[in-house]
Amino acid sequence: MVGIVFAFFITIAFTLTIVWEIKKSIEYDEKVKKIQAKSKNLVVDDNRDFSIYETMVGDDAREMVLIPEGVFTRGSDSGGYDEKPEKEIYLDAYFIDKHEVSVKDYDVFRRAANYVKPSVPFFQGDQSVLDTPEFPVVGVSWLDATNFCKWAGKRLPNEAEWEKAARGTHGLVYPWGNKFLQKRANIAGEADGHKYMSPIGSFPMGRSVYGIFDMAGNASEWVADFYDQFYYKESPIMNPTGPEKKKNYVFRGGSWDARKVDVRTTKRFAANSGRKDSIVGFRCARDKDKAKS
Repeated sequence: MVGIVFAFFITIAFTLTIVWEIKKSIEYDEKVKKIQAKSKNLVVDDNRDFSIYETMVGDDAREMVLIPEGVFTRGSDSGGYDEKPEKEIYLDAYFIDKHEVSVKDYDVFRRAANYVKPSVPFFQGDQSVLDTPEFPVVGVSWLDATNFCKWAGKRLPNEAEWEKAARGTHGLVYPWGNKFLQKRANIAGEADGHKYMSPIGSFPMGRSVYGIFDMAGNASEWVADFYDQFYYKESPIMNPTGPEKKKNYVFRGGSWDARKVDVRTTKRFAANSGRKDSIVGFRCARDKDKAKS
């Protein structure tokens, strides 16, 4: 009888031990899940030092960053046919706008020059969104962008300049690195927190190596060059400025409506000079030797 009672208590103790261990295991798993959930929401501070790059303020009171002279890798052998071949290109130093031109910036120009308002023939949302002052201006043609830059004492960047500012000297696939990462750019969908455009500068972790914002997503950007699908094969390796006159112009960078494959730093798009829609904006550039000290 004593043995039976003893065995009973041993069984009970063993069962309680198992229950206790299971409870601890469940609590541990829940703790790990909470830590993982928090870690997914953490934004790692950007510890890159962009102060090493010279800056200036243009005639339009907007900050510009100096892209140093030297060689960079242009194009991609693994991208579209018009991105080939991957090649080392030399560029003189130049300044480029740190941010895309905003609606607010463009309105200053419009009032000063009595210029026409941007227009978008078709937009899937409320068109009033396009008038948000902090958003990149869209609904501007290549000619509109060129006129703004001239008014500001600047010019549109050429295609090679735009690409170097976006990917640095080592040919990065995206401005921040070679892998697409969330919360680095405003692209199609709402996973980045924005259905349409986002205020310029909303993605500091997505800056290029020079500290240039929004070179992937948000608004695509007009550049100075005509589009030629074979130009990368034929262009000079010293300060290429684009092909002779063609039908269309280039825009780069992808937009808020683009897939991640279309916001790669080597992706090229083309459109006629009069195109206006909700995905294309611009930023300006300036020759270093023409910049005011």
